Amino acid sequence: MPRLTYVTLDVFTTTPMVAGNPLAIVTIPADVTLTKTQEHQIAREFGYSETVFIYPLATPQDDLLSATVLKSKPDLTRISIWTVLQELPFAGHPTVGTGWYLSSTGEERYTGEFKLLIPAGVLQISKPAGSSSGGRVTVDTPHKITLWERRIPTKRIGEIIGLPYTYFENDEGKIFATREVVRDGVPVISIVDGVSYGLAEFASVTVLGALNVGRKGVTLDMAADVGGTVPPGGRPFIGCYCYTVLGDRVMGGKGKVEVRTRMFFDGDQEDPATGSAACALASYLAIVRGGVETGVDEWEFEVTQGVEMGRKSDIGVRIELEKAVEGQARTVKKVFLDGDAVKVMEGVLTV
Repeated sequence: MPRLTYVTLDVFTTTPMVAGNPLAIVTIPADVTLTKTQEHQIAREFGYSETVFIYPLATPQDDLLSATVLKSKPDLTRISIWTVLQELPFAGHPTVGTGWYLSSTGEERYTGEFKLLIPAGVLQISKPAGSSSGGRVTVDTPHKITLWERRIPTKRIGEIIGLPYTYFENDEGKIFATREVVRDGVPVISIVDGVSYGLAEFASVTVLGALNVGRKGVTLDMAADVGGTVPPGGRPFIGCYCYTVLGDRVMGGKGKVEVRTRMFFDGDQEDPATGSAACALASYLAIVRGGVETGVDEWEFEVTQGVEMGRKSDIGVRIELEKAVEGQARTVKKVFLDGDAVKVMEGVLTV
């Protein structure tokens, strides 16, 4: 029976077991073939929010990559990302964690800069020289930003997560950050096709801390809530990303924003660190702020998540916007996600 080596990490932290988001990484040898069903079963066995499978270098037969693309990018390593429910086209803490882990192995091909292949596209990983055993990694992420026209009413958000209505005298104006949200609803943004978030801005960290997970099975729906088209057999992911802006400033032509966040999904679940959601939120805030500060094309975000879960996570995102064009909305040129990680366990599993 095949024996597969694995490690577990805590991602977006340097402190093991008490902070960050746990991640399992399973390495698949060239002579072993796993089915999607087996990947799913292994992910369920670990029970983490995500599990990554690292495959050998991509080949021309890889159904995600044409021979033409492979010829120009021969150093791609393919990974797949699973939750306990489904495979994802992109996720943040798995890509940061995998990049950190591979760069710590000492293999020459994983030093400096290297590439990973995921269903959403090609990831460019970089890590400062001389930091093979630690240090933050930066991921140049694939993205396909879609800001949906339909917003989600606050009443519907209240069905998805536990809003502290009674504590704040049933006044939504004391709960949500702006009257615009109360009036128009919560915006929805997709970072790539199939991965979307409702972005609910709350009035303060006090309100953020008073939120609760919702009820099992009561979730947002891309078709019913947003008007998206779901292909037959498709299972797009949509979470509710809740945030409070702690501060922002513009200096030297660059913007910087500090944010506290929480992410709720699957009805009764909360995630301690969600890199894809941080990228989605940062893209949205950069577009909005860049529409006012038209001369500011680069925005840096410091995102803190997981505090209420006792798993504080520090997520960095940098957004580069296309140059402002009068009469047109700002668009995202580049999305960089960065963070640290620390190894917790390693072992062998049998399939």
